[in-house]
Formats: sequence, structure tokens, C-alpha cells
Amino acid sequence: MKASKEKTKYGVLGAVVLLLGIIFMLPVFLIISNAFKPNKDILTNFIALPTSLYLDNFTEAMEIMNFWTVFRNTVLVTVSTVVIATLFSFFCAYGISHLKGKISTFFYMLFVLGQIIPFHTVMIAISVLATNAHLNNTLIGLVIFNSGFFTAFGVMTFVGFLKGIPRELEEAATLDGCGIWRTMMQVVFPLLVPTTVTVGVLFFLWSWNDFLLPSILNGDESLRTITVNLYMFKSSTSAQWNLFIAGLTLSMLPIVVIYILAQRYITSGLTSGAIK
Repeated sequence: MKASKEKTKYGVLGAVVLLLGIIFMLPVFLIISNAFKPNKDILTNFIALPTSLYLDNFTEAMEIMNFWTVFRNTVLVTVSTVVIATLFSFFCAYGISHLKGKISTFFYMLFVLGQIIPFHTVMIAISVLATNAHLNNTLIGLVIFNSGFFTAFGVMTFVGFLKGIPRELEEAATLDGCGIWRTMMQVVFPLLVPTTVTVGVLFFLWSWNDFLLPSILNGDESLRTITVNLYMFKSSTSAQWNLFIAGLTLSMLPIVVIYILAQRYITSGLTSGAIK
């Protein structure tokens, strides 16, 4: 009797989770299905399935968006941001986790405050700073500012995990002749693979989807990222929703692929974080 109730409970829970999953995935499904429909079919019935695969949407959208140029710019900015922000987050967190007393708390809270401050409150200051530093209309400017914003979250995440690593491992590495750098990179850093992947994926999503900072810093058409060009593309094509949705689908694919490949590490990273 008890086993039967448990089965019923888990069955209902599974059905609820499945229903929620369908609800959350429905917008993505509608976007992908409408990417293969002519504009008149989208305007007539948005939720209907495509009667045929209309691939001209993608070729025309890629041509109007100058897709490969903006794709290259977005990849360069995103990958550089992920690498730099993740490494700097780890270095800062490693130092903070090894400080003692109020000094450690002070630096940790400094990064926490950096995470709390909204971007919109410093937007004008960043624009002025970028102009004075000649970082406008450069991809390196986007990488520097993105890395600065993301590092605050990365430090918060890494510090919690680093405090859970036994210091005996580092002491043993020191006795074996490892310096601070080798201990940090060859002993400690490999233990944080789930955390590093989780942080890296989040940085990837934030940088890839960022619209406000690229639109402020880069006015040069050859240096636009996908999100900015997608906005300009929508404005230039007016009511041609088929082309806009096709461009949106193309910009969404790398994010989906990255998330699927890293899902196992993200799950384990979040789980271990909850335990610690």
C-alpha cells in the first residue's frame, strides 16, 4: 500500500515536471517551427506547424545580417571573455580564500557589491571611460568590460568551493616541491572542473546574449555582434518576421549546443554547491 502511494506521488510529480518542461520549451519550439515558414504563413497562423521546410528564410537572413562577420565578432568576444573572466575569477577567489580574518571578508564583500550594482547605473560612466581609454569601436573593449562585470559573480562562486577544499592537499603539494602557481593550477584548479564549466557556460550565455554594452560601445557596422545586428536587421526588414525569426534561430543554436554539451558538468556543479 505504501509502495503504491509512493508510485502515485512520483507519477504525479513526473507529470507536473513534464508539463512544466513543455510549457518552458514551447516558445523555443514556436520560434524554430516558424523559422521554416513564409512570412504570410506566420502572420496567418503563428502556432501552426510548417507545411514545408522553407529554407530561403535562412539564406536571405544570413545575407542581410552579414551573418558570418557578426558571428566571428561574437565568437571572438565571447570566447575571450569566458577565458579571461573565468581565470581572473579563479585567481581572485584563490587569493581571497587564503586570506584570514577581516581582510578576506572585505575583499569578498567588495566583489559582492560589484555584483549588486546594476549595469544601468554605471552605463554613462562606462561610455565616458571607454571614450577616454580609446576602447570605443573595438572588440577588445567589449572583452575588457564584460570580463570586469562577470568576474564579480565568478569570484563569489569560486570562493565558496575553494573554502571546501582541504588545505592538506596544498600542504602535501608544497612538501613535494610545488610552488604556489603549480599548486594552484595543477592541484586545486582540476578539482573545480564542474564549477569552472558552470561559470564558463554562464559567462558564455551572458556575453553571447548581451545587447546593451555592444550597442553602446560599438557603432562600427563591421564590429557589431549578433544581438545588435539582429536588432538592426529587424528594424530594416520591418514586418518580415520570417527573416527575423530565422536570424534569431541561427543566433540561438550555439547557445543550445553549448548548454547540451556542458549539462552534465553544470548539474554536478550545482549539486555539489548545494551540498557544500
